[in-house]
Amino acid sequence: MDFRRDTIKIFSYIIMKIDIDTKERMKTLFIFLLQSYKVLMGSMLVIFVPQMCNNEVCSLTDNFFKEGVLHRTSLGVNFISTITFTTCYIIELRRENWCIEHLDIDDNFGDNNLPLILKEKPKLEKALHSINDHYYYSSQVTAVIYMINLILSTVSIYIRSAGSPTVTAYMSFVILILMKLYNAIFISNNSKKNNMALSAYMSELQSYNVLDKDYVEGENKKKEDWVKKNKDDNNVMVADLNMI
Repeated sequence: MDFRRDTIKIFSYIIMKIDIDTKERMKTLFIFLLQSYKVLMGSMLVIFVPQMCNNEVCSLTDNFFKEGVLHRTSLGVNFISTITFTTCYIIELRRENWCIEHLDIDDNFGDNNLPLILKEKPKLEKALHSINDHYYYSSQVTAVIYMINLILSTVSIYIRSAGSPTVTAYMSFVILILMKLYNAIFISNNSKKNNMALSAYMSELQSYNVLDKDYVEGENKKKEDWVKKNKDDNNVMVADLNMI
């Protein structure tokens, strides 16, 4: 009984020690893993959507090694689409991690509070512009590639349709990935246009609108160290002059 109580205390202590930034990163990683599944299924349509092969449903191996110019072309574009989505996700995760490290979400302020703060932080504003630009362009390229992928894959799958299983799987995968694409384009466009840092992983559409407390404390510590160093250097210079 004591062991159980002590274990609960230890876990409670660990949970309390986890700061807000760590919790946000863990939440982001969990959502990313869930979204990676639907992106894979939605991009590799000619592999995962049921199709007919010689009067029976193809296996995944059959779909991968199936011959035909249209199928092989669609499969190649499937892989390209997956790569562009992966690249977009990497940029998106880096952006989210940067926002978690440097910014924070405060319900006491509006979403448009961040641009006002950044006017006094030109380096931070320049960094935000850069990551927003990368996210914007990567989401646009990903959307274009996926539309090409969707057209080719739809024609290829339609030719070998297995009926309702094909339609059900196809609609499920495509709807999920189109929702993700819409979300990425909407967030990247708004963030770039309005100089904001909308989060791509919060359950509600929220914007980082204040500076992160840890980041501010770090900046203040750097200033204090710089002042102290200059003060020490000046003291040493004065002492040297007095000795002359």
